[in-house]
Amino acid sequence: MAHFPQAITLLPSAVRTTAVANAAGTAVANLASAKRAEITLDVTAMAGAAGDVLDVYVDVEVAPGKWANAVHFAQVAGNGADETKVAILDPSNPGTDELDITSDCAAGKVRPALWGLSMRARHTLVDAGAHGQSAEFSVTAILQ
Repeated sequence: MAHFPQAITLLPSAVRTTAVANAAGTAVANLASAKRAEITLDVTAMAGAAGDVLDVYVDVEVAPGKWANAVHFAQVAGNGADETKVAILDPSNPGTDELDITSDCAAGKVRPALWGLSMRARHTLVDAGAHGQSAEFSVTAILQ
């Protein structure tokens, strides 16, 4: 059984240069007993053109083998500045509406009530002009 608070790494800090869609990091398991997550996207370098785009997502495993997107950080432009973004997942206030989890959240949106057995981050890096792009970033979380 995991002990909380606990810091986890969903995507380690690295320079990613290959255009890719939905590249998932390693899932971190045994999180169901945590009560809250503060998830941080830390973009430390973008080296691309304005049309290049970095999308970063955090998914939770809502049932064995069934993943749902809980966080879709705001898109980062290829020529964007370094930035840090934080999203909070807190299922203690689930709301009153059902969530359609058949598709990803819109960019910049969070489904704070989603929680699950495991958590993973994934990213999409788009090279809009075949000129090469580079994004250095990490995704970490503090679980309580």
